[in-house]
Amino acid sequence: MTSLKIEEGDIPQLEGTVAIISDLLAAFATTGPPHIAVANAGIDEDGTYMTDSYDDHGNLLEPSYKVIDVNLRGTLNFIKISLHLMKKNAIAGSIVITSSATAYLPEQTLPVYSGTKAALINYMRAMRSLLRDSNITINAVVPAATITKLLPMDLAGPILAAGLPVSTAEFVALAVAYSAVAQEPRKVQGYGKDECEWIQRSGRWNGRTILTLGHSFTELEENLSDCRGLWFGHENLEKTKMQQAATDFRDVLRG
Repeated sequence: MTSLKIEEGDIPQLEGTVAIISDLLAAFATTGPPHIAVANAGIDEDGTYMTDSYDDHGNLLEPSYKVIDVNLRGTLNFIKISLHLMKKNAIAGSIVITSSATAYLPEQTLPVYSGTKAALINYMRAMRSLLRDSNITINAVVPAATITKLLPMDLAGPILAAGLPVSTAEFVALAVAYSAVAQEPRKVQGYGKDECEWIQRSGRWNGRTILTLGHSFTELEENLSDCRGLWFGHENLEKTKMQQAATDFRDVLRG
């Protein structure tokens, strides 16, 4: 299987959706359709969101949202193309999204970054049921503090000095690889008209998130789903399930 690598500096050039999709399609035309697609686009925010800037007339300027373009829009474009090529070529593919632990426990100094990473997790949750019968899986990995260009060793030093866990990029890569090929004893949860019997079936790892923290792996979505009644409210949950069942048109959409 040929790998596709987009060099550093290419992803931030998001001047238009059409251009980015055409560029990625051209790259895949060279490598062939993906069997495993790892959506790993991500940049940090510049820390100026809470700083007000004004134009020459004293009007408040919109902040720069490059972090949204790259982390969210760029990732969704990559996944859209991967899904298109997997379906077109009848590939039992796997999509793995690199999100962040800030999706679950946001970092106050990175509000926009945390928001983009949380959006990817909710996107994955919606897609896990939408892709139910497509033979394509979608999962996520949420690294906590990890030695990368976003957290070089000099910045990680205080964390390590305090005896707190820090992961290596290689350790996170193990979680990504596992997410692409693993099996699960049951589904995370059903949606709409999904039956309880189906939820208990084993199959390919799907709709799950692995947290990497130091030298440990933790799957987050199953436990979070199982306790939904506690944090969403049992009555609220049951009524919402009925609403979802009433508007579950997956069979109709599949024809």
